[in-house]
Amino acid sequence: MRPRKLPSHYGRYVMPLILTFLMTFAVAGISTWIAVKSLSAFFLESWMKSWMVSWVIAFPAMVMLMPLTQRIVALIVRKDP
Repeated sequence: MRPRKLPSHYGRYVMPLILTFLMTFAVAGISTWIAVKSLSAFFLESWMKSWMVSWVIAFPAMVMLMPLTQRIVALIVRKDP
């Protein structure tokens, strides 16, 4: 049985959802590691808190800024025929 897929118009939300989820996970982890300077239980707790806060901000920002970003990219990148 094949898994059901979302209709294509949901791509506008699914792409930023996954992208911001992964990016904020990595950035929050690196930033927390630099600040805490050890891999302890405190590190993990701090990482998860900072990750969730940053993701809650990053996802709506990405959804709102995506159209502007696409227009800027269109000004910079040539469309090949």
